[in-house]
Amino acid sequence: KLRKEEPACPLGITELQGGWFSEFGGKLSVDQEGVNGAQLNMLSKTVMEQGVTYFNYYMGFGTNPGDWAARNLTTTYDYAAPLREPGGLWEKYYAARGIGVSLNLLGDILTRAKLPEVPSQSTEKNVSVTERVNGKSAVVFVRENANAEQKYKMTIRDPNSPTHRLISVPREGQLAIGAREMKMLPVQIPIPGGQIRYTTAELLAFGETRDEQYVIFYDEPGRVAEIGLATLKEPHVEGDTAYQYWDPEYETVVIGVRVEAKEKFLFLNDHIYVVVVPRNLALKSWTGEFTPKLIPGADDTKLYSVPFISDIAMMVDTGFTKKVNWAEMEYAPGEHDLTLLLPPVPTDCWVDREKASFQYDRHWHTARLHITTPALPSQSFPLSQVEAWTEKFDPAAGQWLTTPLRALENLGPLPYGYVKYRAQFTNSGQAKMFISSFADDARKVFLNGKPVAEASNSKKQAEVELSAYAQPGANTLEISYELFGSPNFGEKIGELKGIESVRLGTDAQSATALDSWELQRFPAPMKGRELDPEFKPRGETVDLSAIETPKEDEAAFTWCRAEFALEKPPGEWSVAWKLTFEAERDALIYLNGKFVGRYMTVGPQKDFYLPDPYLVFDSRRKNVLTIVLAYTSKARVIRTLRVGPYEEYATRRTRVEFGW
Repeated sequence: KLRKEEPACPLGITELQGGWFSEFGGKLSVDQEGVNGAQLNMLSKTVMEQGVTYFNYYMGFGTNPGDWAARNLTTTYDYAAPLREPGGLWEKYYAARGIGVSLNLLGDILTRAKLPEVPSQSTEKNVSVTERVNGKSAVVFVRENANAEQKYKMTIRDPNSPTHRLISVPREGQLAIGAREMKMLPVQIPIPGGQIRYTTAELLAFGETRDEQYVIFYDEPGRVAEIGLATLKEPHVEGDTAYQYWDPEYETVVIGVRVEAKEKFLFLNDHIYVVVVPRNLALKSWTGEFTPKLIPGADDTKLYSVPFISDIAMMVDTGFTKKVNWAEMEYAPGEHDLTLLLPPVPTDCWVDREKASFQYDRHWHTARLHITTPALPSQSFPLSQVEAWTEKFDPAAGQWLTTPLRALENLGPLPYGYVKYRAQFTNSGQAKMFISSFADDARKVFLNGKPVAEASNSKKQAEVELSAYAQPGANTLEISYELFGSPNFGEKIGELKGIESVRLGTDAQSATALDSWELQRFPAPMKGRELDPEFKPRGETVDLSAIETPKEDEAAFTWCRAEFALEKPPGEWSVAWKLTFEAERDALIYLNGKFVGRYMTVGPQKDFYLPDPYLVFDSRRKNVLTIVLAYTSKARVIRTLRVGPYEEYATRRTRVEFGW
């Protein structure tokens, strides 16, 4: 439709869905089906296959600091994004990185590429092959469409050929593609020292070292990747190949290479290194730049491009001093092998300033070394005791308003949490109570301290038989209104909040309204939406080792306060922190006065990200964790209270140096 209405307009997607939010009672984003790295890979490559030239992931990075959230959404807005909520990298990040790497190399071709008049073909109906051509270069997209592994052959057109000759791939056997897999393959792409005619493996990098060039491809282990490279003369290929063909008419060497669990090197015509890497390793491999000024006899007019083949979480930087070329990389704890394609043999190597041994192959110009990243120095720890006190519907504690019922928006800034309503009435034989809310937010209703089940829900209208709850004479009505945001979308997104009316009588139309109310928008320990640092309640110390299961809801909120000291890990470590919390009651969680999470017993969230700016890393000061437990006077409803690092995302920066 856009092409018809605006034929000159670039195609774009401003909200390309790479994940989804999580709702209370559902699954966390990362546990939902179909939002992993494979989905992001296929989604991104499909839109590029269709001609999209700009897009933005929703989300690239998701979190939900402070106390904003749509009503039914969890505090975490992780979204299964490439960058996780605490900044962690996972397989989806590396899928996104692979797409970015491809666009760095092929983006200029794709920007104005068009579909050829004669489409590419596949021998398998469930494998689609689309070629986008720009001048004498092209990008081929291959996609599996039936959610099952497929075997196939394909035919593409050579954009560099005056006759647009057909290229049938592969020369031997068949190609394999996994369920829902998608590839983006270069055709007739210039590289230093040569040209890629075509390949069935994806392109990771190319560059130039001292006297040689390199090109790196990747695919799944066990497959045979077919690579066509330009050569003016009969080729000389060193290394382990599955097959080789020489097409003098098209000045092309065709090489079949079996992808192994580790990198494999070939050497073409004594000047191009062809490196084939398994996909999982390739997406964690990087390139950096070394200066040749430190290398005797080297041409110092240009920097050398150096591939770092390893399971590197993140390449921080590369550079040089007066004596060494260096690289800083982030690794997860554990054992790591690092292979570099280097110019002449270094004389020395240091890892984190310590002399290190390495192996150098003079023929292949490869340096290999082993790196051990120590265990994470930060450990999780439980908080076994809290100071607890109970807040009830007491107008003597905190700020209460005397007001008729009206929308909370008319009373000032909206709170986030439990709004307390309190009224008294005389029972003179009224049959029923009718409660009306502005919105279908949850509420808990108590009459003379007893929970009223039929009114404690999220329905806008509730009807209660007073005979089951009211006593002769004076009665006290208490309502907790749960104000936790609006619907996520739709016409109700701007709805008013609060209790609209409470009436006593035989029917809703003739019932008499209760018009004298006391209302507390913010609990006693709060100053606006943050905790009041001057509020010092007198509590009792509670040991959480003995868990209690409350029988019914109470018109009470228990505040728990725990302190803990936290040491910042050594500077080379990148560590994010979380609170793991589970309880028999819903809760609100504050760290050093800042809101960090809403917990609900229906799940799914039990880990709460503790942002570094909220934390105190100081031996002289402690962090203060405050938890509000809803509808209970007991602190021992807490089952788990633990602070610890996100171990799966922790990395340590390692510095590797070479001298000549």
